Amino acid sequence: MSKKFFFVLFFHLFCLNVFADTSIVESVTTADEDSTMWIALFGLGLIGILALFLSSEEIKKYKRKREKEDEIQKQKDDKQDSIISKMSKDIYEIAKDGTSLQKVGGSNIAKSENQLLTITTNLIDFLRIKSKKVIVANQDFKLSNLLNEISGTLKTNTKRKEFELLYSIGENISKNLNSDTLNISKILVDILLYCVDNNATQLHVDIKRTSLNSKDDQLSFIISTNYVLDAENEVNIFRSNYNDETEEYDSLGLFIAKELAKLMKGDLIARNDDNKNLEFIFNIPYLEAEEQEHKYSIQNESIEPKNILVIDSSKNSAQNTQKILLSLGHKVKVVDKEFYIDYVEYFDIYDVIFLDEKLFTNKVVAKLETLNCRSISTSNLFTIKEEFPNANIADMQATKPFTLWQVSSLLHKLFIADHDISVVSTNKAVNSGTKPVHRNSFQSTKNVSLSSFVRFQNNKVLLVEDNIINQKVFVGVLGKSDMHITVANHGKEALNILANDKNYDIIFMDINMPVMDGYTATLKMRENNEYNEIPIIALTTLTSKDEVAKMFASGMNGYLPKPLLKEKLYTVLATFLNNQHIIQDKEIAEETEELKKLDGLNIVVGISKSSSNEVFYKEILTEFKDAYGESDKLFEKLVHDFRYEQLRIVCIDLKGLSGTIGAEKLYTILSDILQKLLLKKYDFIPELVQQYTKELKVVNSSIDKYLG
Repeated sequence: MSKKFFFVLFFHLFCLNVFADTSIVESVTTADEDSTMWIALFGLGLIGILALFLSSEEIKKYKRKREKEDEIQKQKDDKQDSIISKMSKDIYEIAKDGTSLQKVGGSNIAKSENQLLTITTNLIDFLRIKSKKVIVANQDFKLSNLLNEISGTLKTNTKRKEFELLYSIGENISKNLNSDTLNISKILVDILLYCVDNNATQLHVDIKRTSLNSKDDQLSFIISTNYVLDAENEVNIFRSNYNDETEEYDSLGLFIAKELAKLMKGDLIARNDDNKNLEFIFNIPYLEAEEQEHKYSIQNESIEPKNILVIDSSKNSAQNTQKILLSLGHKVKVVDKEFYIDYVEYFDIYDVIFLDEKLFTNKVVAKLETLNCRSISTSNLFTIKEEFPNANIADMQATKPFTLWQVSSLLHKLFIADHDISVVSTNKAVNSGTKPVHRNSFQSTKNVSLSSFVRFQNNKVLLVEDNIINQKVFVGVLGKSDMHITVANHGKEALNILANDKNYDIIFMDINMPVMDGYTATLKMRENNEYNEIPIIALTTLTSKDEVAKMFASGMNGYLPKPLLKEKLYTVLATFLNNQHIIQDKEIAEETEELKKLDGLNIVVGISKSSSNEVFYKEILTEFKDAYGESDKLFEKLVHDFRYEQLRIVCIDLKGLSGTIGAEKLYTILSDILQKLLLKKYDFIPELVQQYTKELKVVNSSIDKYLG
């Protein structure tokens, strides 16, 4: 209650007391005076009643405000709980379907695994954000590597989609920056995936350096699309919920992206541009790396301005390439694809021709064979792949989306140096050590389980990878193998490890890392003959022709695309390592049976529902225990306060999660509680909550035992 209310009440009572005082009443002798007194008394009473009424309305208004705020928070909590519950249910259903699909085979299994992987990783990200466990770790990085990583990840997740992605980079942005590349990549990929999932075919990422004030600059990513968004959806775009019609999570990635942006001391907004097309703006603090040059960057020799012709199937792409070339100081002519055949006769006036691989007609090939000008065949990473054999006549192949540094490297390779590894031809002789070079994609080995990797025990592996989740996945896959695994977070750290211990049997090298990337680290390793016996396998999201060529040019022996598949990893190890021990199937069976013996937790079931990935399963167990390990206390409080609707919502949440982690008895108890709540048989709830409390302690104990 307000101070105003107590003051009015006190004043009213005081006045009543004064006028009601016997001595005062007795002193009033005339009828007029007596009448006046009672009129005054009546007036004060009215004032007091009015004050009480106003104060009462104020209290009601305050209560309504609090109730509204509580309702908004409840809706928010309910929505988050429903998302977790639905994801958990989907993991259960897809895992169950995936098991039955194994009898059918092939594409259905792959589809099921991809669905499961997406839902599982989203569940982990969602729980981490809800528990406020996401850590922002800034490191030096090359912007070009970050963009390559984004392109590769996007390609992996949109294999059956066709669209165009363009990058524009402001001239005042340094090549080497400092920030959390993992979170930036996650945010941008989630934004771009949302756009592609909504059938956007034109995506443009404009990267700018903007000033907030005289001291602080921002790194801004402006993502423009040709996806039209109505005003209502613009408001709700970051609000995640499950769509029963499409059976997909609307904006879950965007919800995660916005929360990550806040954690990075930045922001993410969505709006319509002048044409009603959707546009995202993602801002974070602009920080430069300490080192802006290193040995293998573009050479200092300047390239004389060239006369360049650009012909592309896409007008937007042609204009973007033109913009990049102009910023590098070259003269550029763009010819529309509709008229380029008539322009073939003028090819000889140009130093370089950027030509879409689709446009290498017989007439074009015949003309190029008579000219001294250089040609670059260009292709779009995000098209359904076709073969254009005529394009092989070009001096170089390059894959869009282009960046300023990529185009600069292309021209540098053509006109100045043969030792620049930014873009090279696949037939260039390089030092790949004494081990064989496997230029094609590795095939999958059938019927591989996690226990199969014991065949490679006692071998020493150096994993060079900056993404902690990827590290855990890799180590988790080999967790039962008894292999000796050392992890380095970037190339420089890997070189320091090798300087102290050269006896590694194989190195798995991520390409795009902060501090020192995989290309640079591999080149430095191949300069030292002591490392020639060690095969180096690239881990990459980007497997375009020019990127693969760069891998082999740096001295790598093969490559594995991300996300990592255990079947292909097994093939790599079998190719480059000698099997030193064959474990008996009986040993594997005994180990599996041992896992089944944990009270309250069916580990085998839990792993199968976590994309058959023990690392993901352990992550979910960790997040489950942190978020709901003491949920029994919440249950007791809700029952004590008769808040059965809230209890129902929490039970739905936990029922899905308990099924996901293989807590089968806990799942049954929660099902019983939900049934009694549905029938409004509240007298049975306290006893069931006691059963839940007891079983939750068993599950927590088993989780601790399993996680070690």
